[in-house]
Amino acid sequence: MVRLYGRALFLPDTEPKTKEPLDRITHQDWEKVRKGVGNRLQRDYYWEVFEPLETEPPEPSAGSLSDDLADIWRDLKVGLLAIDNDRSETNADVVWHWRFSFESHWARHAAGAIIALNALCYGQFADPSRP
Repeated sequence: MVRLYGRALFLPDTEPKTKEPLDRITHQDWEKVRKGVGNRLQRDYYWEVFEPLETEPPEPSAGSLSDDLADIWRDLKVGLLAIDNDRSETNADVVWHWRFSFESHWARHAAGAIIALNALCYGQFADPSRP
């Protein structure tokens, strides 16, 4: 997740070349991924603050690791499908979509997932019997 986040930071700043939207992922496909991930997790929900730079102490809210990972998958998968379908005219659109969706949506999900995964692996509730 850290490597993916780091690579997204270096996506080129580009504009889409076509006006055709990339294919969308259905809610049903997203839900299958979210449930599949959630079934493998020791813990899914975690605490976070939505805006950590508030001047007053912010209220915590619940985050979901399975939701984070499924949202990231969905935002990346649409570009991968365009590449797999050999829509080479959309390569700039794919890069644009990945950068835009990172900056506007999944960067926050990735940041939350990194914190939650760290807690699952090394935190107070980590399962020491798992590799």
